[in-house]
Amino acid sequence: MKLFRKIFLITMVATTFAACSSNSNSPMDDEDPFMPTVETNTQGTMDGNQVTISSVESPEDGWIVIHRSNAEVNGPQVPEIIGKAMVDAGSNSDVTIQLEEGVANDETLWAMLHEDTGTAGEYEFDGQNDLDLPVTFEEEIVMSSFMITQTDPVIMAMDQVNKGNIFTVSVDAAEDGWIVIHGPNASNDGPQIPEIIGKAPVTAGSNQNVEIVLNEDAEVSAGDNLFPMLHYDTGETGAYEFDGENGLDLPVMFEGNIVLESFEVQPNTSTLMAEDQVVENNSITVDVNSNTDGWVVVHRSNAEGNGPQIPEIIGKAPIQEGMNTDVEITFAEGEVVEDGEQLWPMVHYDTGEMGAYEFDGVNPHDQPVITADGILMTNITVSGSAAPSVMVSDQMVENGMITIDEAMTSQIGFVVLHRDTGEDTPVVPASIGHGQVYTGQNTDLMIELNDGETLETGDKVWAMLHIDNGTIGSYDFDGSEGSDDPPVFDAFDDIVMVQFTIQ
Repeated sequence: MKLFRKIFLITMVATTFAACSSNSNSPMDDEDPFMPTVETNTQGTMDGNQVTISSVESPEDGWIVIHRSNAEVNGPQVPEIIGKAMVDAGSNSDVTIQLEEGVANDETLWAMLHEDTGTAGEYEFDGQNDLDLPVTFEEEIVMSSFMITQTDPVIMAMDQVNKGNIFTVSVDAAEDGWIVIHGPNASNDGPQIPEIIGKAPVTAGSNQNVEIVLNEDAEVSAGDNLFPMLHYDTGETGAYEFDGENGLDLPVMFEGNIVLESFEVQPNTSTLMAEDQVVENNSITVDVNSNTDGWVVVHRSNAEGNGPQIPEIIGKAPIQEGMNTDVEITFAEGEVVEDGEQLWPMVHYDTGEMGAYEFDGVNPHDQPVITADGILMTNITVSGSAAPSVMVSDQMVENGMITIDEAMTSQIGFVVLHRDTGEDTPVVPASIGHGQVYTGQNTDLMIELNDGETLETGDKVWAMLHIDNGTIGSYDFDGSEGSDDPPVFDAFDDIVMVQFTIQ
């Protein structure tokens, strides 16, 4: 009869547990020297699917166990439990219980106090025997309900190309942990366990576009199915320790299943198109049809002239997924491209810090794109102008600036402004301003007048083309024989220059 009475009490807890729960306001009977209680708080799991019971007052050594809610969510589901911990007689604070099943956001759990009868230290209550029964006080079971508040775990992964042995997934996690990638088994229809080919830490909550860098020895191919899996981070924080045997960093379980997803490695079908061309405004143009956002960069030729010099680049431009037409790649400041030079445009991924080109040949980010034909690159020959020229329109001075419509040159140099002598010849070597020009075509070049120089309406000015053969970027022509940065001569042995008038 005693057992039947206690089982009956469990089934009726929806209306009877309150006086013994953490929400009880009933005063202790003055004649009763001890009142057992269980106190709980709303919480999420932590440290590998554990919950904490704030306080347990137990009349003797016993158990605090966790039940899920029943179907009506108005009491515990018994006798099944999903976690337990021993408590000592008297006061127990912050009792940690390892849950054996995953729990969900907004789920109500029940912490119930039990005796420890029968075999000491062994939880034996099964709803039928008379062992380890629930503790009652004033004919009510001593228990407390609490709500789980956390992010339900899920992995979101799409079929994707291999971005230099980096793959991207999004992860919702109930607590800090790991997202790992397992390679395929022999049949390519499930994960190979416990071995992993890559991992990345995740934090409790939503983790968008987590990049997982594969291990150095990992090899994957188009058509492979890969399996991202969520794990806890227990044991040493920040060290992935799961080996299938030690019990550390176990897979996360939710709704009875391991939190696992799969995706297929897609072939990369990106293309790069570039032709031999005249350099324009110190840049070249290419077309890229890309499977992903990324970069198109320019390498010089290596010493043998049979491939790119890597990892150094002389210019870069971002590209987006899809077709990118006439992508302009401007050469970096200080990089001098010569007439007839061979260059190597190459397509790279954008991984790591988005919008920052990070490839250095060592770190894993922004690797070259690899297609079925190898690294996505080509070589082109760039050229300057075989007929150097300068074109300038009559114009007003605007904010101390003069605009050169076009300068064509076969090498890096300067367009230099000289005053007129009054006889339709330039005043040399004195200049009133200069601007850098590069191999090839230069359009809409803005030249700032030197400090103290002004021009009036009707003044005639000469724009003269000079070579930059001294310190690159420094105009040093002084008119003497052999001086650096001399004027450019055309095929008729005339100085390349043009006169214009200030309006």
